[in-house]
Amino acid sequence: MPTSDHFSAAELARLCFEKGIRHAVISPGSRSAPLVIAFNAVEGMNCMQVIDERSAAFFAMGMAQQLHAPVALICTSGSAVLNYGPAIAEAYYQRIPLLVITADRPEEWVDQGEGQAIRQQGVLAMHMRRSVQLPRLLGDDLARWHCSRLINEAIDATLLPVAGPVHVNIPFAEPLYGKQEAHEGQGRSIAQVLTESFILPEHARWLIHQLSTTRKVLVLAGQGVWSKGLQQQLVHLAKLPQFAVLTEATSNLHDNVFISCIDRVIEAVPVPPDPVPGEDAGAARGTEFVPDILITFGGAVVSKRVKTLLRKWRTAQHWHVDVGQRHFDTYQSLTHDIAVSPEIFFAQITPQVQATESTYSALWQQVDRNTTTKHHGLLNEAPYCDLTVFEQLLQRIPAGSDVHLANSTPARYVQLFARGQGLQFFSNRGTSGIDGCTSTAVGAAHATQRPTTLITGDVAFLYDSNAFWNAHLSPHLRVIVMDNGGGNIFRYIEGPDSDPALLKWFDSPHGRDPLTLARSYGLPCYEAFDMVSLKNALELLYEPHDTTAVLVVRTDAELSPKVLRNYFRALRPTP
Repeated sequence: MPTSDHFSAAELARLCFEKGIRHAVISPGSRSAPLVIAFNAVEGMNCMQVIDERSAAFFAMGMAQQLHAPVALICTSGSAVLNYGPAIAEAYYQRIPLLVITADRPEEWVDQGEGQAIRQQGVLAMHMRRSVQLPRLLGDDLARWHCSRLINEAIDATLLPVAGPVHVNIPFAEPLYGKQEAHEGQGRSIAQVLTESFILPEHARWLIHQLSTTRKVLVLAGQGVWSKGLQQQLVHLAKLPQFAVLTEATSNLHDNVFISCIDRVIEAVPVPPDPVPGEDAGAARGTEFVPDILITFGGAVVSKRVKTLLRKWRTAQHWHVDVGQRHFDTYQSLTHDIAVSPEIFFAQITPQVQATESTYSALWQQVDRNTTTKHHGLLNEAPYCDLTVFEQLLQRIPAGSDVHLANSTPARYVQLFARGQGLQFFSNRGTSGIDGCTSTAVGAAHATQRPTTLITGDVAFLYDSNAFWNAHLSPHLRVIVMDNGGGNIFRYIEGPDSDPALLKWFDSPHGRDPLTLARSYGLPCYEAFDMVSLKNALELLYEPHDTTAVLVVRTDAELSPKVLRNYFRALRPTP
């Protein structure tokens, strides 16, 4: 099939396919015509149109997140490029590979009053692994070699040394719609040979000795999807008396030996008082929980409670394990920066760690058991509200599903419940924004065709409503909207909740019905307003459908924050 007569567009499309990219998400535009022609000409390239660039970027990110492979993202020149910004930042911090391809006007026209000619080169560079501009003039072999080499570098940079977004900006001069057969002077596809680092033996021996002789070691897992091997290594450590392993929903590490409901457990951990001169600080209540060594790995941690507590504790040693992020000092106590992947670290270290005499694991497990008992008692007494709704949702989502959690309330509520149904959890916690949660889930479900549930809030749902302006909605996707009147999280956060004059600027009653909006897209819709209707609606929601289905759950905007606040208060230890 004839390709674009613009060498840079044709070469980019060809090398993308040769280097393994199989999906391109394209938004309409004129300046990008050479790219559209070239990518459509590549046999085996799956080209998809998503009109809204902001939604398209999150859609592509959701696909790449699940495929663990770069997805091409293509748009025209001008402000269209800037709409990619939120998703690019999220992909950067989540380390999701995206090849962001933007058509541009000739740079000679920038700042000269030409339409859609903005300062586009490097405009997204702050959240890119790499930004390149392909040459516009390609009249000789040297220029074409240079162009091909830049393309190879850009595609490889989406995955190595760590995954993330890469920007390729391409200026095109008119005419834009010409076609021709294959170009002369095509470059080679340059293959990257993968390598893996490991801990040098002398350093490994020291680390193993530390873990085998220290009585209190706390492991905290951040966001990620990890191998069964890493899970098994952590299970082995968690069974040693000196270890406690804390995980979250988005850690995707679920086992009975882990402390997996961090927020409810942390609420019951006594916080030692600030030291008083002349007194034995080590004898204060709560110091028995303070680890001697803290080991962290993975992406963002949702729990503000655990972050606050660890910053207060300031552990003697904090080891952070990450192949690509240097001096990542979230808890202001970093002492060792271990530049290998968590998979390699635990595989290399764990088998040789010996048990030592300690009650540290038993201490955390006892608090976990106590709070679990209280948790079930409190739920039995609680009225219909957000808390009891989430209990029902997590019981009803089909086993083996992918669950996407929108920011910010859903990502927090899920932390309070055990997760043992083979569910995988995802959330846009790189930047923790609400702007593309639905589009991300739509892209992810399209890529996997697995059962996928998005739990979102009414504001996030309305904010990203263009996610459904999309011809690629999966029949396996279910969207559950928690409609509590808008911005309900601010009724719980201290500050806005206690000042009515301030609250109105954070609480966001919108006067829009998510159910009406969903129906306008022709989606099957269900509604719940009490526990009976919720259980019935969930049964209907998870029946087979021909397209994405939506459930809107109505809860009381004032009751739910009160219940949640009382819930945490009841978990706290008595003085």
